[in-house]
Amino acid sequence: MSNINEYAKNISPELYQKLSTAVETGKWLDGAPLSEEQKAHSLQLVMAYQKQFNIDPDHFTIAQNGEIYMQPKSELKKQFASADDKDDLHLLKL
Repeated sequence: MSNINEYAKNISPELYQKLSTAVETGKWLDGAPLSEEQKAHSLQLVMAYQKQFNIDPDHFTIAQNGEIYMQPKSELKKQFASADDKDDLHLLKL
């Protein structure tokens, strides 16, 4: 494979999720910290994967066109409000 985009095309969604979590937390699943080099390479791979496969991007992820996706503030407010409502319903069921 010649470049990072080729690697990204060939990783599984499960591996992408593990890499994404590692980049977010700075740790591998076993708790070992990522080195600076691992962080940089993992982040590049996560972004290349998102560029290939992210058809429904979250706020501040890479969309399929390769651009950073930013939701409008009104959409973020709706998203957080509905999450709060779901939490409230869960508490009522307890």
